[in-house]
Amino acid sequence: MSETAWLSGGLDRFHRFRLAPEPTLSLIGRYQHPWENHTPEWRTFFEGRYGFEQAQTPLLTWRLGETFEPLALPVVVTRQCPRWKAPRPLTVMRYAGESEHLPLFDCDGAIAPEVIDRLSVLARAPETPRPAIPLPEAPASPRPDEWLPGLKLLDPRLVWVLGEIQGAFPSKSVVIMSGYRPDAHTSFHKRGKALDLYVDGVTKEELYGFCRTLRDVGCGFYPNNRFVHFDVRPFGTGKVTWVDVAEPGAPSRYVDGWPGVLPAGAAWLGG
Repeated sequence: MSETAWLSGGLDRFHRFRLAPEPTLSLIGRYQHPWENHTPEWRTFFEGRYGFEQAQTPLLTWRLGETFEPLALPVVVTRQCPRWKAPRPLTVMRYAGESEHLPLFDCDGAIAPEVIDRLSVLARAPETPRPAIPLPEAPASPRPDEWLPGLKLLDPRLVWVLGEIQGAFPSKSVVIMSGYRPDAHTSFHKRGKALDLYVDGVTKEELYGFCRTLRDVGCGFYPNNRFVHFDVRPFGTGKVTWVDVAEPGAPSRYVDGWPGVLPAGAAWLGG
């Protein structure tokens, strides 16, 4: 029995339905617009309880428990995704060899089911055993900031970043070299907001240049490493970029630019 199993008993003979998430699932409403990390005032009104979209929403009542009581659940009619519009899957790999081949978004542009779970598994901390999919419905880690030991759910905007990478470099695989790092002090890696990655068949200079076109994204270039750092930041941050010339495993050493990549004086120098 699932939340929508009751719809399969005849109501969907001619139509398919889905729960409208705006009033009932407000906590994951941001997943429908993964490129945004805030809620604009106009969208709050138009998609809110009294907005125009709700005026066309039928209400059904259903509750499963000891007693049956009315419970308003807004639903909207949906249709099968046309084949020409269906999102193409992206191959994402972990440095140790694990991989997933999955569409990042559904037909409406929202993040597809289980995508955050599966990407978070690929981006888990080093030496962490692979957990089963789907992940548990509630956190099960002694650390309050983790979902499972060594695993933190990725920020939804990182899915948007991967979607932008897929659009810029179609049919290319993405390899995650580092994701969640619990020992990363105040780094975006510790908060599940950063990925160090490379794209198969794409130079890191080209990937870094693409990163710098994304809004509110931090971009790190590492001349002595293969990957490019991507992190997602609060709305209005702008573009943050740096060059770290340290050898792998050594403390960071920032410079103000790099020939052919970033003009001198354009890079953040730490601090």
